[in-house]
Amino acid sequence: MIQSQRQSQKQIQKMSQVQIQAVNFLAMSNRDLREEIYKTAAENPALQIISDPRRSSANEKYSSASSAGSSAASDANQQALEAMENRGETLQQHLMEQLNLIKLPPDEFELSQKLIYNLDANGCYGSMLAPETLLDRSRPLQTKQMLTRCIERIQRMDPIGTCCQTLEESLFVQAKISGDAPPLALFILDGHLELLNPPQADRVVKKLKDYLKEWHSKKFAPKIALDEIELSEENADSAIKYITSLNPRPAGEYISDTTQTDFLQPDILLSVEKKSGSIPADDFENGIVTGGSDFHFQIKYANGELPEVQIAPDFSFDSKSVQKAKEFLHLLKYRQTSVILLGCAIVSSQKDFFIKGPGNLKPLTRRQIAASIGVHESTVSRMTAKKTNRRIDVMGQLFPASYFFVSGPSLRHSSGQAGSGTTTSSEAIKIRISELLENSSTPLSDEKITKLLNEQGIKISRRTVNKYRNQAGLENSYKQ
Repeated sequence: MIQSQRQSQKQIQKMSQVQIQAVNFLAMSNRDLREEIYKTAAENPALQIISDPRRSSANEKYSSASSAGSSAASDANQQALEAMENRGETLQQHLMEQLNLIKLPPDEFELSQKLIYNLDANGCYGSMLAPETLLDRSRPLQTKQMLTRCIERIQRMDPIGTCCQTLEESLFVQAKISGDAPPLALFILDGHLELLNPPQADRVVKKLKDYLKEWHSKKFAPKIALDEIELSEENADSAIKYITSLNPRPAGEYISDTTQTDFLQPDILLSVEKKSGSIPADDFENGIVTGGSDFHFQIKYANGELPEVQIAPDFSFDSKSVQKAKEFLHLLKYRQTSVILLGCAIVSSQKDFFIKGPGNLKPLTRRQIAASIGVHESTVSRMTAKKTNRRIDVMGQLFPASYFFVSGPSLRHSSGQAGSGTTTSSEAIKIRISELLENSSTPLSDEKITKLLNEQGIKISRRTVNKYRNQAGLENSYKQ
């Protein structure tokens, strides 16, 4: 009996180790998994790499011995990649994720994307040719007016104040967007920052009065905004404090990458394609999700960069190595199956998005997806972590794996009582804010928008309205 218990304990311990490995495989990027495959093939003669998409010849065969030898070059390449600092999210990635939340015509989306990938390390476009050079003359819809809209939209994205010509202009844009800047601060920021040197209220007032005197000494000099502002030390001190509260380098916490490598060549988890023909029911095991009356969705595991590996057909004399090889292949299969199940669950839960496009996401949590496919929430989190560079290819357009998990303020019932867990997504609220601004015949402040949304059953604060409006690039129609 004791011996039986010991065997059972060993079996449980072995199972838990396999589970740990399986979870680790789910968390691995394609690059890390590629390295793991080559490393395991080099250590286990029972494993054989039979093809590698990165090799020049797709039909090249690998024996266990040649795998070990040829992996030297691969190892050198991997070491070089690993030596690079893990930079995290780039400015371009961060802005593109927000751009994908907005429903835009193709010409406007493409122009906005060009602007984003031409921003320098400071998040400005001043170091490139004039933005007008980005206009595609073969596309008549791309006009200077559209370019202006695109620039202003990006300026309102998080972080506020990018896509300006200079960092000085960024400060002015931040102040205008905030809507609470003192008039004197706006005047100083509008090309007169030199008046703040030194930033002492009494000296600033003297310089402003001298500036005003010199301005009106010119013949036929028109009135300017400064004529309507009281030049007191109190106002000057308030302006100085406001200006110093602005972010002098809004893009400072992000790395700039204008190569589009981070966004256009990401670690793709899976691809979602719309196929013709209706199906009676979902078939998650085969990556199929129902769609409309004449189409369905096919979810595929994106393993394009991973080498193909199998048990060497002529290797059978070392049963231990063969068993380890089988376990390794099982882990690879588990990762593939889990990723496909994840994709199917996301498509099924966010079907409106996959049918109608951006602007139609519903509130969705990782816990809900985990429950639907029978795994732990942490497993879904590992596969869709926001800080990773994992993307899902949706019919040719890339979206972060975390993009489909959205939250939103709670909706109230008509009785005024809070609903039990009923929510609307932040993306849907941005659409509602846009509709309110477009359909209103009178200017709307953030406070008024908040009141209208509350009347529609959406519990939301004015600060959240301001945040969502800025993220969606929607200008406040109310001027204080």
